[in-house]
Amino acid sequence: MLKLSALGFVLAAIFSDYPAFTKRGGVIEAYTDRGPIVELIIRCPAGTGIISYSKVEKLYCSSKFACSSAMKAAIDDTCN
Repeated sequence: MLKLSALGFVLAAIFSDYPAFTKRGGVIEAYTDRGPIVELIIRCPAGTGIISYSKVEKLYCSSKFACSSAMKAAIDDTCN
């Protein structure tokens, strides 16, 4: 039974999408859904950054470990 649950964990779907291909002016370049956490690659004036979203806690966290319920706050903290 333990082997079966471990196999299910390994085969869990990880989904990635690249919305920047269709929306050239968008802020989000790509995102990867890893189950309870979504990683978002965002555009910044000086390049790119990574923020995360916790589906459990419903918080966006910047790359500087500051978390907020608003995505814009996490983007601003990461890009500055």
